[in-house]
Amino acid sequence: MIHIKTFNDLTNQEMYEIFKLRQNVFILEQKIYVEDIDDYDKEALHVFIKDNGKIVSYLRLIEMFDGMHVGRVVTDSKYRNQRYATKLINYLQERYTTLILSAQVPVIEFYKKFGFKVVGNKYKEATILHQKMVYIK
Repeated sequence: MIHIKTFNDLTNQEMYEIFKLRQNVFILEQKIYVEDIDDYDKEALHVFIKDNGKIVSYLRLIEMFDGMHVGRVVTDSKYRNQRYATKLINYLQERYTTLILSAQVPVIEFYKKFGFKVVGNKYKEATILHQKMVYIK
């Protein structure tokens, strides 16, 4: 089951699990040593899947002037290759006509499978090469 909550609707436990998951993947696994928790977390919709009561896959969605921005897409390493991120992206595509994201270069092909198109040139974000991608229904 997919959950979607505002920051204020998250329980303390959910907030802890989200930040812990992001820390484990982005900081400890990928060695991205930049700020992860930011003010966007308070404005974002938090979209996640639980398995046995634990958050195992997550993304945040931020409404901006040009559309809905998808970020912090992450799945616990023990739960990868089980289509959790696919379910989250499909869930968004059912509800929004325009989605924008900044994809790490190694996962560009993953997002292309959902109809995301590359826009512009690659750029560095958080010390990693990224590519802007847009999905329009």
